[in-house]
Amino acid sequence: MSERDLRSALLGVPVLDELEAQRRTWAVVRAAYAEREPVSRRAWRPRLVIAVAVAAALVAAALSPPGRSVGGWIRDRVAGKELAEPALVRLPAAGQLLVVSERGPWIVRPDGSKRLLGDYEDASFSPRAKFVVVTDGHLVMAVELDGDPRWQVARPGPVADPRWAPSPGFRVAYREGDTLRVVAGNGTGDRLLARDVAPIAPAWLPEEGRTVLAYADTTGRVHVVEADGEKELWSARTGASPEKLAWSSDGRLLLVVTNSDRHPLYRANGRPARSVRTPASQDVLDADFEPGTRDVAYSAFDSASRRSLVVLGDERLQAVEGHIDDLAFSPDGRWLLAGWPEADQLLFLRLPGVRRIVVVDDVRREFDPGSTGASAFPRLVGWCCPPTP
Repeated sequence: MSERDLRSALLGVPVLDELEAQRRTWAVVRAAYAEREPVSRRAWRPRLVIAVAVAAALVAAALSPPGRSVGGWIRDRVAGKELAEPALVRLPAAGQLLVVSERGPWIVRPDGSKRLLGDYEDASFSPRAKFVVVTDGHLVMAVELDGDPRWQVARPGPVADPRWAPSPGFRVAYREGDTLRVVAGNGTGDRLLARDVAPIAPAWLPEEGRTVLAYADTTGRVHVVEADGEKELWSARTGASPEKLAWSSDGRLLLVVTNSDRHPLYRANGRPARSVRTPASQDVLDADFEPGTRDVAYSAFDSASRRSLVVLGDERLQAVEGHIDDLAFSPDGRWLLAGWPEADQLLFLRLPGVRRIVVVDDVRREFDPGSTGASAFPRLVGWCCPPTP
């Protein structure tokens, strides 16, 4: 068995009270850091890493057996594989992150600066992240990255799940109740596309010059249609209720995440490909393709062990106590971001494998300033390219 195989196997072993042990450890480490002497900006990071490593090692020595996995977490950090940040002070890769909290959607830039776009409910990027399409009750709106509105469409029913066509970006699809509608990228020509639509977001085919859209209906059937010509290209019954649709970046495969242990893949022509299989005790909470590949990353919660496992292809990357609700790849595919609500943390995993982990703490408070920490954990919507000047 290789070292990587051994590491993956150990990550999947449940440990009693692991999360609480991590929290106790981190509280002591943060208290020690708070009592440090002020240092210059240049000296801050190496001294902080040393202080964290020393304090963590002292606490680890006193840990009970249920905290032994936390000792491994600390040893990785001492070895330089992990780094904890008290706030999201920067992104480890280029691009901008779109996060939706109870306050609304936020734009996070590579230097860590953030902007709240407004009191909206949902959001997604336009191509090249020049705009963001948002929803607010009965409104679908396009806003600039400073929050200024460009256009809006008002509907009688509540709207949700807006998705901007990736290329050339001239269409926006969204749900109104159990119908699917499409509007032009300038806010004109709003029209009905389909009825009896399931309550999941549609997915645009990422192919230049085409407006092909995948969606699921209320019977569990997946449809792929030409949005402009309103022509159905193919449809398939998945055998279970679809919960998410995602295309590979080359447009050759469509992933259908279901509420079962089988998550089918379809070729662009509708023919079945392989399926992603998960144990019957696991629920897939989020999934997407690794950029530039046809490998699927997913987070699965195991109801028996009460743990989540992050998997990429055939490799287990990370296991934690609790849920990993959202995943987001960096635009270059070198980092995988995971949201961990129980720990109130974001985990940036350096790929391939897990060469390094950057942990960001106090995420709720970061995206809901002034709150007591009781707000809902924010959703990771997307990590996209820098905006076009």
